[in-house]
Formats: sequence, C-alpha cells, structure tokens
Amino acid sequence: MSMPEVMDALVLKGVRDFVIETVPVPHPDADEVICKVDTTFICGTDPHIINGDFPGFWPHGFPFIPGHEWSGTVVETGEKAARLGWKEGDRVCGISHCGCGYCSMCLKGRYNECLNYGFEDRGHRQYGHYTPGAYAQYMRSSVKSIYKIPDTMSLEYAACIDPLSIALYTVKRSRLQPGDDILILGTGPQGLMAILIAKALGAGRIIAVGSGERLKKAETLGAVPISYKDGDVVQQVKDLTNGLGAPAVLECAGTADSIQQACLAAAKGGVVSVIGIPHTDVPLPMKRIVLDEIEIVGNRANPNTAQEAINLLVNNRVDITPLMTHRFPLKEFATALDIFEKRKDGAIKVATKPNGMNEN
Repeated sequence: MSMPEVMDALVLKGVRDFVIETVPVPHPDADEVICKVDTTFICGTDPHIINGDFPGFWPHGFPFIPGHEWSGTVVETGEKAARLGWKEGDRVCGISHCGCGYCSMCLKGRYNECLNYGFEDRGHRQYGHYTPGAYAQYMRSSVKSIYKIPDTMSLEYAACIDPLSIALYTVKRSRLQPGDDILILGTGPQGLMAILIAKALGAGRIIAVGSGERLKKAETLGAVPISYKDGDVVQQVKDLTNGLGAPAVLECAGTADSIQQACLAAAKGGVVSVIGIPHTDVPLPMKRIVLDEIEIVGNRANPNTAQEAINLLVNNRVDITPLMTHRFPLKEFATALDIFEKRKDGAIKVATKPNGMNEN
C-alpha cells in the first residue's frame, strides 16, 4: 500500500512533558515490519516512564515515543521479513522485548534477559521502553516481537496479549499444580489477569489481596478476597489455609509490605513468583525463607508465552473482556492517562486508538 510520510504520535519531550506531534513514519529494516496500529493499552509501567522514574534507562533520552501493549495490521515488510512469510494484511499483536538472537541467554530462549540489552546496534530492542513504541499511527517492529492473531479475534482484544502473557509467565513460574491454592497479592491489571490465568490452569482456591473496587472485581472473577485494610494479611491467609499458607504465591503489587507478606504467607516449600517492581530494595525475612525453603522467583516480561496466551483466548479458556474498561482516541491521551492513574470510573485496562475509534 502507499504509505504516508508522516504520522501522529505521542512524543515524550521530558519528565511529564508530552504532546501529540507529527513525526516521520518509520521505514523497516530487513527483518522488520511496519504496522498500522489499531489499539495501544496503557501499561502500569507507562506512567513511571512518563514520570521519569527510570532516568536514562527507560527511555535513554528525549524525545521518545512510548507504548508497548499494542495490536495492528502489517502494511509494509522488510525484505527478510517477507521471505520469512510476513505479508501486508497480517493482523498482529506485539510484545516489548526483542533479544539480539545471538547471545547465550537468547540461545536458551531467555531473550528477556538478553546480554546485549540496551544496545540497539547489537540487535536488541525493547519497544516503548527505550526503543520507539506504539503510541503512534504506525509501529516499526522486528518480526521476533509480533504474533499473528486469528480473524475471529478483535484487534483491541489482541492488544492485551502482552500483559496477559506476562501474567501467564508469572503463574507458570510459581509451579502451580492443579488443585493448589494460589495467593495473589495486588489487584491491579496484572493481578486480575493472573486470577484469570490461575483459574484456566486449574488452581484450587485463588486468594486475592487488595482493596476497594479492584478487590471487588477480583471477587467477581472468582477469587476469595482479602482486604489489606482489614488487619494482618498473613494471618488472614493462614486462617483460610488451616495454618499452612499457599504453595504458590504471586506478588503483583511491588510494595515492601506486599513482598514481605508474600514470603511470610507462602507454605513451607512454597514458591513466591514476583512480577511487582519495588522502587527500592526490600528487606526479606531470610530466616523463614531459609528454614522453610521458600523459593523467590523474579519474572521479567513474557518469554515464549505470547502464543500460549493467544491459544487460551482463542479457545475461550480466558475472557479478558471484564478488564477492558475505557477507550480514547490517541489525541485524548492526557485524559486517558488521568483516568488510568486515578482509577476513575472503575478503570482497569484503558485503550488508546491512534487511527480512530473504529472497532476491528
């Protein structure tokens, strides 16, 4: 198709300084495609990037286009991408990580821990973090970071694959077995998606710790609710589990209290799978961790789980519709961000539409 020369994009000029601006449409390298973006969801990481919480890291500098939870349609392919079977009209969703493909970690399939992280000249990318992202009408992506979606799945629905596959990775790393109790601390979008995944993978009871409307949402999704405002969280978990604790624990809040509670509420020999990122290092109850053999597993992104997440959606094992709450054209990003950050009107997953509000 005939490509425009310019596009609208959300451009981050500095800390909390962003505008919708006309910028050049990117051109693909050999193993890349250009996609017309349908939907980009606001991720919980995006406000931190916008607020300058990772100076010099996410992003490396300004100006910068963020956004990494996206879907769209291929409109242009690089030469190698075409030889690999990608073509105009392919409907795709994206993930943020693109490993170099050559280092020892990438060769093990752990491209989320690529040894060339941060060096685009060595082939690494992280879209929307330090590599230009998807708050734009067109998105440039390596074919290593996109997945085809079926015609039966809406592009808006598909834009949730990135966070859903992160939840899947986090649950799998807890070594949850069918029938096991699982404890999920944090009822933001990631925690709520983890509830859906845990149910799909056969958890016994799903115990969720949170507060307010989002804890109520967790309950409607099938979780046993615990409010951290109603007293000792660890004791409440012990009361529910005959004093044993949960064999699988997910930490999705990223606060010092929540991480410590996760370690204390795990059963003996349990696994604490952590996706929440605290702002500073957190002291841990090491005596308990050692003597009761509690394993703590860190999780970064979603290596090799995006296709599995697509399969769960296609086969109706997971329904993320209840979490998709708001939609805005990209030009109203400031309003969308305000609603997301302040959790207005029950906001959970807030979508932006760079090319208009038509459903696809």
